Amino acid sequence: MAMQEEKIEASAAPDPSVTAFRRIASVAELEPYGQFSKWVDDHDILVFRHGGGVKALSNICPHFGGPVGYHQMKDGVFTCLWHNYRYEAATGRCLTNGKLCLREYQVKVEDGGIWVQLVEKI
Repeated sequence: MAMQEEKIEASAAPDPSVTAFRRIASVAELEPYGQFSKWVDDHDILVFRHGGGVKALSNICPHFGGPVGYHQMKDGVFTCLWHNYRYEAATGRCLTNGKLCLREYQVKVEDGGIWVQLVEKI
């Protein structure tokens, strides 16, 4: 019986490959505009330079699903193409509707690559 319980606990542990960082691009892809968007699995990710580093937010506007990073970031703000909802690049917070916010992805820059954690917890 004890062996059976151990198997259940072990199988309940999250698969570390799911929560691991994945290389999604090279740093060179940020040039010449300082930003790009890319689909990775089921995630549309907006990657951009900000505050001397690299950040990643969801590129899908929670208002109606439009692309947030279609236009160039201006004054630290992205504006959704479809309905002009504005999002603060530093936080992902919507400036048009305070109840909305873009998902932020954890990012690492290593060996010339941009690495993003798609899933934080299972």
